[in-house]
Amino acid sequence: MRGIIISPVKIIGQNSLQVSGEINPITLRQYLLYWDKIDLPINNIIGFGDSPEIKFLKNEGVMQQTNIKILEGGEVADLHLKAQLQALEINNQKDKGRWTLGQENIDLVLPKNNFIKSDGIEIDLYRSLPIPTTETSLEDILKFKDKRKDELLEFRYLMDTFYLEIIKSGDSERAMIASVDRIQKKISDIDRVMNESMFSRIKGNLKVNIDLKEVTKNTLLGITGGLHFDYPTSGALLGFAASFINIKAELMLKPKKLPIELQDYAYLYYANDEEHIN
Repeated sequence: MRGIIISPVKIIGQNSLQVSGEINPITLRQYLLYWDKIDLPINNIIGFGDSPEIKFLKNEGVMQQTNIKILEGGEVADLHLKAQLQALEINNQKDKGRWTLGQENIDLVLPKNNFIKSDGIEIDLYRSLPIPTTETSLEDILKFKDKRKDELLEFRYLMDTFYLEIIKSGDSERAMIASVDRIQKKISDIDRVMNESMFSRIKGNLKVNIDLKEVTKNTLLGITGGLHFDYPTSGALLGFAASFINIKAELMLKPKKLPIELQDYAYLYYANDEEHIN
């Protein structure tokens, strides 16, 4: 089981923060398709209304709302971000290394004075993940997940173990190239079975922030300049011809109390040139 703790806080303009009244319905479908559990924390200071889709997911046992007690006031966005971090800590105490942060931002946003800057690895899957549009009901996505759980579980496994391939690769790209190739092919498999299910879908974007405590200097040096992997322009992956995967070492924000078992600690779903897949 893997769970994602989500937030209504979004970056707008020049680093301004906005709290959305609801979770983007397409992003919600992305969370639902690629994660087993979703947590949308609530707190004792600011409420968050239930949309019909949120109510449906709660009734289906897919979504939970960890109740966080905030002891001091502050800006609305900061309070939601604090609740998200506290929910991360609570959930990972119960299920070690099973929960991660999820945001609808191109860069991770964390509450003031609750983060550090640390070397890490960023994986960017640009226009890569097939996501159902709002034309697909949440109920149909749940049925699809049950029918196609093997493909989705294998993709989840490949993403979960990707950091191990980075560590093993050292200053060589060979292991990393092989791992990226497996991820690309599995994404193509998921897109194929979604097409067979007549899902209307778009190509979504995803950034993953990875904390590599065991990373070697050679590994960091090997990817400081960034590694770029285009999808093959022929065969089964032809539909992803404008898609790519980037990997690079970055100085990134990280929660101060990041669970030691959690390597891939943030999944950032961002909108940019999304388009329907024919």
